[in-house]
Amino acid sequence: MARKKKTPFAPWETRTSDGIEKRYIRLGNTLLYSSAFLQLSAKAKETYIYMRIESAGKKEFIMPRSKYIQFSKKDSFLRARDELEKAGFIETVQHNANLRKPNVYCFSERWKEQ
Repeated sequence: MARKKKTPFAPWETRTSDGIEKRYIRLGNTLLYSSAFLQLSAKAKETYIYMRIESAGKKEFIMPRSKYIQFSKKDSFLRARDELEKAGFIETVQHNANLRKPNVYCFSERWKEQ
């Protein structure tokens, strides 16, 4: 079976010369304009976007320090993560700090109840 042709991004949407991205995310209007999302801090919104990228479309994912340190300091990331969890966007599935491994998270739909 032939693969579908990839649709390139517009030149202002990407840094690649051919417009093809290996990984990208979709964010719906109803999420972006929800009161739960609008009430998040700028850092929590940014962290959510990077988590979506890191998850590669899966509900359950890890966010290793090597990834979040590229866009945030540890304390800022932890505050944003806690804010996202409290607002119902993510849940911590597995706490692995004592194992020196990244925590396992999953996306949640609890934000819809806000």
